[in-house]
Amino acid sequence: MKIRKPDYFDKFECIADKCEDTCCAGWGIVIDEESYKNYLSVQGKFGEELRSKIVNEDNENIFVLKGDRCSFLNEDNLCDIYSNLGGDSLCYTCRQYPRYLEEFGNLREMGISLSCPEAARIILRSSKRVIFELSENDEEVNNYNDINPTLYISLMQCRKVVFDILQNRSLDLNIRCSLALIFANEIQEKIDLNDIKSIKNIKDKYLAEEFIEKIIKNLQNYKGKEYKKYNNMKEILNVFKDLKHIKPNDILGIEDALRYFWQSDTDKEIYLSFHEKFDEHYKEKNYHFEQILVYYIFRYFMKSVFDYDVLAKIKFAVISYIMIKELAVVRFLENREFKEEDMVDIAHTYSKDIEHLEENIENLEMVFETNKVFNIENLLTVMLNL
Repeated sequence: MKIRKPDYFDKFECIADKCEDTCCAGWGIVIDEESYKNYLSVQGKFGEELRSKIVNEDNENIFVLKGDRCSFLNEDNLCDIYSNLGGDSLCYTCRQYPRYLEEFGNLREMGISLSCPEAARIILRSSKRVIFELSENDEEVNNYNDINPTLYISLMQCRKVVFDILQNRSLDLNIRCSLALIFANEIQEKIDLNDIKSIKNIKDKYLAEEFIEKIIKNLQNYKGKEYKKYNNMKEILNVFKDLKHIKPNDILGIEDALRYFWQSDTDKEIYLSFHEKFDEHYKEKNYHFEQILVYYIFRYFMKSVFDYDVLAKIKFAVISYIMIKELAVVRFLENREFKEEDMVDIAHTYSKDIEHLEENIENLEMVFETNKVFNIENLLTVMLNL
């Protein structure tokens, strides 16, 4: 089995009760079958308690929540199952998180989730470009995905192009995002026509410096449309406000953003002014946004080999960057400063609230197709006036 992972993967180590958040609250934890059978055999008082706090919902065994916390999360933010039975007795989800993996035949890709504060710190900490390491072990491949091999190879090559674009620091980050969107749109057009072989031609075009320079020149037509960007952002924020959230108290601050910047006509200038001030204030740490984009591309881009929707994956990455930056500007407005720990807090909360509810990602991918604010023209207007 081949293993690909980002160079920061092995740096993660859970900090347990020292963490400012907990992964044992805010969502239901599904128990895998092997762990469930093990829990049925646990003897004594703790075994009885263990089984009494497991329920079956929609044919899945889950731990009962006490409020929004797992029943086994104690007052010290430590796990009673771990304390009583040891780490090997944790269910698969609890053992694995925040690590995630995706398999494509003989390739397993692994990363750590931005939704964990400590993982977010590791992802954002380095100012260097992320490198993806490839290794191989003796593990046999038990299951080959039913995927189109030509599409798979093409998308792997295209993802490399996207990484190269997003990590090209000679270009403004918003230009890089715009190039990635246009590139993905061309790929998607070929996929929709079932013309998979032509994807290589598109990929080769985007390797040519002269072609990239031509696109960048054309992108200048989208600049100077700050007010249109301002109106588009209101619509995007409202879409996210209407998604399902892990808590009802606006933990992302979307309603705050709408209240601060979209109450009257004069708010436009205030909004644009604070974006300029934030960009100046945080320019030395702007690489944080690059790391966030690369994270989302690595985690989701290749899933398009299963659903044939490349454009949705790029849009999700770019819009996640846009949303995290908007929420950062709100925090900057409130505190008149913005530190790295603020970025960790916003990025991990956004990921936990939006990314870890599969229903949200599915709904967003549908909205990307039906709401005009998410079409390429409008997204380029947002990106190039951000």
